[in-house]
Amino acid sequence: MKLADQVAVVVGGARGIGEAIAHTFAREGAKIALVDLERTKTELDGVAQAIREKGGEAVAMTADATDLAQVERMVADVVAHWGRLDILVNSVGFRGPMVQVHEITEDEWDNVLNVNLKAIFLCCKAALKVMIEQKRGSIVSISGTAGREGMALRGSLCAAKWGLLGLTQTIAKEAGPSGVRANVICPGGMDEADLREMYRDRAKGLGVTFEELWESVLAHTPLRKHALHEEVANAALFLASSDSSHTTGEALNVSGGRLMS
Repeated sequence: MKLADQVAVVVGGARGIGEAIAHTFAREGAKIALVDLERTKTELDGVAQAIREKGGEAVAMTADATDLAQVERMVADVVAHWGRLDILVNSVGFRGPMVQVHEITEDEWDNVLNVNLKAIFLCCKAALKVMIEQKRGSIVSISGTAGREGMALRGSLCAAKWGLLGLTQTIAKEAGPSGVRANVICPGGMDEADLREMYRDRAKGLGVTFEELWESVLAHTPLRKHALHEEVANAALFLASSDSSHTTGEALNVSGGRLMS
């Protein structure tokens, strides 16, 4: 039980990578606070119930991570409920428009930066106050290929994800002396329905077929497959646990070899 009795907040825990991380952490003994938007409450409650049915401990909480007051209230509620906060997982994200930089509107730019960078900053800001006082904590944020390379038609997303790497390294340097670690996971393509839809849109913008684009990504992935949510969750477990006790400020690629540094 690598996370026995530790308290983990999973922001974006209603589905996808966040849901997989919540189940993995619960299996390893963590007490899970699942956080997502109000519109996902049914899914959020379902994930919490599934964890409890397997003998785990989980609560579902709704909050808009782009609103500091809601984030601070969420963190305060977690601490009031369990008395501590050991792990923060930031699994929020929004891909935004598939357009060239000169075509992005100001509102579209702001929306992507708010969800992919500001929300994570606010969650870290609130959690760090608790973790630094505890002299212990681990922050794991989910980035992606857009955080490691420029991508056509993804200007706002790349800006946000590269910013997340800089934010994480800054937190690692500032909070390291207090025993708090911060790291990022960069998954490659995920084999999921919404990614396939995104690739269809991107293929149109690039003037190629979906099949051509999909296969070109796999051709640049040495393992010749997209990642599973559980594979990303296992990487998050490593970074959250004492197995990575001397690892901070790092970006861990879970991309089948597509990203190499």
